[in-house]
Amino acid sequence: MSRSYRENLETETMEEEIQCPYCLKVTDVEPAPDYEPIYARCAVCGKRFILERVIDGIQALKVEGAPVCSDPDRREIEMGAGQED
Repeated sequence: MSRSYRENLETETMEEEIQCPYCLKVTDVEPAPDYEPIYARCAVCGKRFILERVIDGIQALKVEGAPVCSDPDRREIEMGAGQED
């Protein structure tokens, strides 16, 4: 990746509007620059939810209903848990 392209990625913020999975109101979020899921907080109700990039956009998931691979904390544990020597 070229240096100027990387600098542009670091300085650009891509704020988007998404519907909160709890209160169903539209809130502004800043998705991760890659496809890794992150936690976001609704500006309206204040609840934390999972924000994940998908092929056709971004999806918001309730923390308690998200698959393991979509929950940032559980994903780290699952992916890191391999066979130990």
